[in-house]
Amino acid sequence: MVPGLPLPEELTAWIALFMTVVARLSFIIFFMPGIGEQVIPTRARAFLLIGVALAMTTSGQFTAPVSTNFTTLSGLIATEIFIGFALGVMLRATIWMLSIAGSVIAQSIGLSQFLAPALEHEAQTLTANMLSMAGAAILLTANFHVEAISALMRLYTDIPLGALTVLSGPMLTQSLFSAFSFALLLAWPFVAINLLYNICLGFINKALPSLMVAFVGAPFMVSAGTMLLAITIGGLLVAWKDRALQVVGWM
Repeated sequence: MVPGLPLPEELTAWIALFMTVVARLSFIIFFMPGIGEQVIPTRARAFLLIGVALAMTTSGQFTAPVSTNFTTLSGLIATEIFIGFALGVMLRATIWMLSIAGSVIAQSIGLSQFLAPALEHEAQTLTANMLSMAGAAILLTANFHVEAISALMRLYTDIPLGALTVLSGPMLTQSLFSAFSFALLLAWPFVAINLLYNICLGFINKALPSLMVAFVGAPFMVSAGTMLLAITIGGLLVAWKDRALQVVGWM
């Protein structure tokens, strides 16, 4: 055997460890805001996944699985995939917050009929697409992806290999519920304006039945809603960024 090469037993253990790390990282990388977007080529995301997995495996901070038996290893990989999926969903909830808020805003100001190619797999409204892209850019410039990988390495002490029972189900539920409720809170000013607009429209229609108030009110609602969005989008994104890490839960 060539000096310096690992022994077959060591090589088998290293390959088993690498496979488990890839299993946990796969959904996290493909769900990560800014990196796991549809506009990023799948090949680039796969290369990033392999590179991060190699760096983590060779860091010396992780121990190989106790057993490299095929059946045991298959069950361990399946467990790690589920853990990675749960962690990735909580990570992706940061962008889903903006998508939900943008969709609600679009419905409120009358822009829901204008769709655009989205960061996700389905078309989104213009406001949802704009907010999602802005949020992903903000997270990337703030090194959110680096913090996520660092937190994931530390998380191996709290959730070791195969420790599915340690993963908190209520934490995942609370994360998604918090993301949904905060998304509605971000869009609430636009919903309130839409409600006030419809109340005023009803009074005007009652006072002047012959007046086609919809032809006057609809352009006003779109223009007023667009102006309000332009004024408040900076504060909206700042409030969202401060809440994003709280929604993730494990960072």
